[in-house]
Amino acid sequence: MDFKRIEIIFLCVFVALDIFLFFSYNQSRNAVVMTNNSSPTTLAKEMSQDNIVLDQTPSDRPSQGYYLASKDSNILQNHPDLKNQAVTYDGNKRQLHSVLDVPWTVNRTAPQKTLNRLKNKDQNILYGNQYQYAPHLSDQHNLVYVQKQGSGQFYSREGQLIFQIVGRKVVGYQQTYINGVTFLREKQNTISERRAIEILYTNNEIPSGARIRWIDLAYKRLLRVRESTVYIPVWYVGFVNKNSKVPEIRRINAFNGTIIKDTSN
Repeated sequence: MDFKRIEIIFLCVFVALDIFLFFSYNQSRNAVVMTNNSSPTTLAKEMSQDNIVLDQTPSDRPSQGYYLASKDSNILQNHPDLKNQAVTYDGNKRQLHSVLDVPWTVNRTAPQKTLNRLKNKDQNILYGNQYQYAPHLSDQHNLVYVQKQGSGQFYSREGQLIFQIVGRKVVGYQQTYINGVTFLREKQNTISERRAIEILYTNNEIPSGARIRWIDLAYKRLLRVRESTVYIPVWYVGFVNKNSKVPEIRRINAFNGTIIKDTSN
């Protein structure tokens, strides 16, 4: 193993992160000025007047998270244990594609109950026990599982297991995998759920009449440096627009409260 090369890569990661944090800090200072004009009580009243409904009361307590990094890996390229499926691997996306020889029959009303069992068998899925069901990212045709490690869950596309469902049958899946996660900084506090919603509202990211269904904290890709990816904790806020009835998701940097416009997970 070329330790000197790895050392250089991580030095680049730290330098790039410091540069990003400098610009991010200036950006977040501007954001705070924009969103601190109203008290929490006033904002709640304004949201109520705009007919914005919350399915659950958001917490006022900050959570915690890390700056994380992972090195690019083609670990999914080696799959001799997988059985009864046609497997291909896309090296550019580092993504495994599988078409099942015989589709799996799943529970009609709760297909994840069947998949929770099947995914943990080595002959079915690589590292399947590291993925958990993500209902807020799933729909009737695609059941999404995300990687979960000690640091938290990853909604980033680099760590997902997506099953394709036709009727009551799983016909195949796509898989990406985040390997060798390292901590770049010590654990630090995030903004609270309530603060995340307030920032989105005051920046016109939540329309009048919206129903806020859920809010999750998960890791998302922040930036790429050479052969590494840096991740940060992000608040994902899901709501339904009363006019379109189409579910929408907004993302906000959980450390500094800046709104993330990148629509990829």
